[in-house]
Amino acid sequence: MSRLSIWPNLQIRTKIILPFLLLFSVTIFGMLVLTITFFGSQYDQQFSRETKQWIETIQRTQYIEEPNKVKQAYQCEVVVFGGDNTLNGTTLIELADLDWLNLKAIFNLQSVRQQLQKQNHPVINNIRLSGTIYKAVYIQQSLNRIYCLLRPMNHVEEAKKQTVQMTFIIASLGLLLVVTISSLIGKHFTRPIDRLVAFTKQVSGGDLEGQCEVFRHDEVGELTKAFNLMTKELRESRRSILNAEKLTTIHQMSAAFAHEVRNPLSSIRMLTQITLEKISDTSVQQSMSKILDEIERIEVIVGGWMDLARPTELDRTMTDLNLIVNDVLKLMTANLSHHHIKVEKDLAIELPMISIDADKIKQVMINLILNAMQAMPKGGKLHLTTCESEKFVEAKVSDTGLGMNSKTMGRIFDPFFTTKSSGIGLGLSTCQQLVEQHLGQITVDSVIERGTTITIKLPNL
Repeated sequence: MSRLSIWPNLQIRTKIILPFLLLFSVTIFGMLVLTITFFGSQYDQQFSRETKQWIETIQRTQYIEEPNKVKQAYQCEVVVFGGDNTLNGTTLIELADLDWLNLKAIFNLQSVRQQLQKQNHPVINNIRLSGTIYKAVYIQQSLNRIYCLLRPMNHVEEAKKQTVQMTFIIASLGLLLVVTISSLIGKHFTRPIDRLVAFTKQVSGGDLEGQCEVFRHDEVGELTKAFNLMTKELRESRRSILNAEKLTTIHQMSAAFAHEVRNPLSSIRMLTQITLEKISDTSVQQSMSKILDEIERIEVIVGGWMDLARPTELDRTMTDLNLIVNDVLKLMTANLSHHHIKVEKDLAIELPMISIDADKIKQVMINLILNAMQAMPKGGKLHLTTCESEKFVEAKVSDTGLGMNSKTMGRIFDPFFTTKSSGIGLGLSTCQQLVEQHLGQITVDSVIERGTTITIKLPNL
């Protein structure tokens, strides 16, 4: 596998750390090379200045013929070669044991003489004697002699070694610091991605109810928001499919249900009413009245099933939504007062007429107000609002009841979903179907212990 094929498979955190490490390593190596080069250059310049001063002082003090005095004065060794490159004198005892050819090779005398003949200043180079490195300064004297000053370079090499060691220590500490910082930076960038990956796996497992938290507003944050939006749309699509399947089941059941329940129910109602008219016993009359009430409740439930299963064509007329709200309130004022519910209205003035089926929208408003009443068993406030927004005319029904959590809000329009001990959960589902049949929208907003607001938006056509 090539290096290029390995790179895409690395984790993002590793891809963040590696460039930092590479950059730091190149920087440290470059600094080390520059430091050693600068150190050597500075030393060479200093040595050249000192050498010039030595030579001037040696010539002025007539130490040129006394190597031992030069050694004591300037802490350097002295070697003197004759015109035939033989050793004339030295302060280094070990040179006496070397033969002439070795000395000539070590000191490179032939090349040095050629350089001295071409230039008027000393020749400087490095030589090694008995494992010690010397900086050698060659000066041409009378009788074609070469006067060589040797300065030990061990302290310079030791300084270079210490510099390398110190640089290595600093590089190691810096490398550790870079790894730590880049790891923290990588974790900072990859943590939300890791959360998003975990949430993606959760969604792929079929759980569409959650949301991935957004902690940032950069590209990763935007990606998380987009994924949350996609999850929400998938959740709504799945809910729509489930609702459609439920409605299909209702369609299949509706015909048989109407025939098997509604017709016998009408007969029971008629016989009960006839019996009620013929008997005089008060207790029996009360029982028969309760039977009629229950029959009426069953008919309402059956009617809800039928309306949900077989939506009728809309009978549209140009209608003022305020009139519908006022008509519904007139019908329900007594019931609202009985439940100790105070009504507040905030109806828009000069609300535009809209094309709607007045009876259907009236049914929607009745259902919404009934739901609000049931949410306030101990009484409260019912606030009705109408207004005009862009392309829509809106009606809002707000209560100060128990409120709902987000999970319940997400399901209140599902067929057969209810939080009440009685009822079959078709009221709000019917409202949604009727509003959407008008090409409108219905939304809910609720806070626990503070109340609920349901808004219907009808197109301003």
